[in-house]
Amino acid sequence: MRVLLVYPELPKSFFTLNKPLKMLGKKGLQPPLGLLTLAAILPSDWDLRLLDLSCGPISPEDWEEADMVFLSGMLIQLKRLFELVREARSKGKIVAVGGPGVFHMPEDALRAGADLVVKGEGEVTVRSLLHCLNAREFGRIIAADEKADLRKTPLPRYDLIRMDDYADMAIQFSRGCPFECEFCLITCMLGRKVRVKEPHQILSELDYLYRLGWRRNVFFVDDNLIGNPGKAKAMLRELIPWMERKQYPFTFNCQASINLAEDPELLDLMERAGFCKAFLGIESLEEKSLRLSGKHQNLGVDVGRACRTINRAGLLVQAGCIIGFDTESPGSDRRFIDFARENHIPEVFLSMLQTAPGTALWSRLEKENRLLPVENFEQLSNNAGIMNFIPKRPIGEISNELAHAYDALYDPGAYLERVYRHIEHLGSSKKKPFRFPYLFELRAVLMTIVNYGLLYRSRWKFWKYFFGVLRKCSWNLDHFFTYCIVGEHFLDYRKDIERALNLQIRTLQLSDRSGGGNIPRSE
Repeated sequence: MRVLLVYPELPKSFFTLNKPLKMLGKKGLQPPLGLLTLAAILPSDWDLRLLDLSCGPISPEDWEEADMVFLSGMLIQLKRLFELVREARSKGKIVAVGGPGVFHMPEDALRAGADLVVKGEGEVTVRSLLHCLNAREFGRIIAADEKADLRKTPLPRYDLIRMDDYADMAIQFSRGCPFECEFCLITCMLGRKVRVKEPHQILSELDYLYRLGWRRNVFFVDDNLIGNPGKAKAMLRELIPWMERKQYPFTFNCQASINLAEDPELLDLMERAGFCKAFLGIESLEEKSLRLSGKHQNLGVDVGRACRTINRAGLLVQAGCIIGFDTESPGSDRRFIDFARENHIPEVFLSMLQTAPGTALWSRLEKENRLLPVENFEQLSNNAGIMNFIPKRPIGEISNELAHAYDALYDPGAYLERVYRHIEHLGSSKKKPFRFPYLFELRAVLMTIVNYGLLYRSRWKFWKYFFGVLRKCSWNLDHFFTYCIVGEHFLDYRKDIERALNLQIRTLQLSDRSGGGNIPRSE
């Protein structure tokens, strides 16, 4: 069988980093690890081709040569995913769809024209998928009650991508999360029991990337790398000597819960293994909102102090935050701005609270008759998207706070100051090996020096902090320029998010005036 594995392009969001990727000459941030893993599970005699549409369009020849089309994507990609389903069907192709997006909306995928919709992990659903394909039993949703044993997950097919297209590579150690956050999509998809790969599997995957010539950042896509701290430590203890033998060819980023700050041994192991950044789930700074949302692991925690502890241990910190909880008091924008400034956190990811089928939040809002119809799939799971339920506060007030927070957080001067302070306090127990920068990295550095050092009104701050890094922590100059390059995206995005929010609010107001829904109007 000739199969086309297709991953839709991502709409612009906080994480797409469109301008930095262009500066670096890259087309995508990370490859679609789910499809690369699926490719390793499918029959070995199938002819597989993977197309990440962030890296280029589908050609007429691509369509012509395929017998079947397998598609996958996240909630934020659903609109484009369904367009591709319809296009594939119009060309007479057999179409199967899976991934986290259609997990929550499988019937919508069938209505879009998919022959088969897979709801669950590929390791446990592929047998049923192959049976349905062979028997031509179409129009079905294939679901599995059991969870995959990751110890049997094969090596992802990294050979199917053009590695130079990407800024980062992707790898996965675990699935599932032990916590009970009401809004979380992860536990309803992957469960609360944390399942992990064996350490030798991770080393095999890294070996494969190393043999393919990769020498840059690798992102652990786990929703919570430390969901099982004991297993994470066991993996890190084997990763450290591997990295030492290879002279640290990679740096690692990950997502983690805030309790990372309470485990000095885990922090030390991560730093020694080459981890340089962690995305932390802060969500809210108000105890009532944390309690309502089931974010119990953050209760009673001084999150600012925790972030500073992680930073001093040698990891850069990204903070994930949400606006729009039911018990939230006005002024969330100012609280998050002050939090970022006081704790020197450069990157703060802010979004309005949204919900998806299967989550505890969805069930509660459904009982309270507060859910709104999903009309724009592109806004689901997008931090530029407004809430898909009726909030307790006026939606315009929440929207204004979100737009103001982005505008203030990513003011060039304020951003540069947080970057400098964050790097200044960054601890490290190991000496970073020197490596010559790639030409595309040097080009991006020169572009950002021109922008920050000459064109932007905050140029005097750029030179002040540049020389400050040289004087106090020159070994972290690479982090300073990485933040500057990434900051180019945020400077543009703060304008984009204000426009997107205003457009959606106006649409809601018009709908409300015509009797389309009980939406609290913007102030």
